[in-house]
Amino acid sequence: MSTPFELAEQPAEYLLPRLRRGLPASTLDQVARTLGISKGLLAEKLRIAKRTLTRKESERQPLSAEESEKVLRVARIHNLARTLFSSDEAISQWLSKPDPALGNRAPLDLLDTDLGSREVEDLVQSLAFGQFV
Repeated sequence: MSTPFELAEQPAEYLLPRLRRGLPASTLDQVARTLGISKGLLAEKLRIAKRTLTRKESERQPLSAEESEKVLRVARIHNLARTLFSSDEAISQWLSKPDPALGNRAPLDLLDTDLGSREVEDLVQSLAFGQFV
């Protein structure tokens, strides 16, 4: 299986069926480890119940489509942030730090919704192209 970061770069026709079936629950752990944060913190930020995650991991059940999409959203933002930052640690620090362009909210705090993730993506793209926000 591809990493969540590779999967996040796939075209929609490839990705949608996988999201609908649900990604393995371990995918959240892979993303959290790459970002250097705890699985519990990432689940909390994405509004995925820790008990549900633990149960799905122990029973080898996939994440729901919605949960899968949230995890992949973080992977996609990570990939975009790679254009700005040279390490996963730097990306993690940026994701956790409140940003004035996001109403003094940390990017990670916005990734539980599609609208919030679009704000974060817009910020990354603006920064990548040297635009002030």
